[in-house]
Amino acid sequence: MGVVLLLVLAALPALAQTLAQQDEPPTTEDENTAYCLGVNRQLAERFRQMQLWGCGKAASMQWCRDAKASAPDAMRARERLVIRFANELTRKGLLDVERPPEFRAKLTSIVADGSTDAAQCFNPKGDKDEPACERLQRCEEAEQRVGE
Repeated sequence: MGVVLLLVLAALPALAQTLAQQDEPPTTEDENTAYCLGVNRQLAERFRQMQLWGCGKAASMQWCRDAKASAPDAMRARERLVIRFANELTRKGLLDVERPPEFRAKLTSIVADGSTDAAQCFNPKGDKDEPACERLQRCEEAEQRVGE
């Protein structure tokens, strides 16, 4: 009984900290994590779609066959990043339903912004949106941080 009481008392400070954090808005780092979650979610989907390409046998389509062959590994790498970013937000309690609705809505919007930027930078028509591509650069450091 004494051990259980000690465990409960030891957990109280962490619980109090978590409850206090629920009323705080997401930090800039949290927002960047949410953005990169959206980016990688979109890129994983893009690599999944690449696996469905029909490339043909012509020598000029070798780039397509190469891209299609590397797509499964690239998709799995992006999926791992999606999981890591989502776990980081979950670990901080930022996706909890107890969070104020405006904070959850803000994070959801930021995730959607990341997905949109990735789609605009790597769109199927090849019309690259340069500002969107530049915004994606902020994920490079975040991907290294969560990839460790």
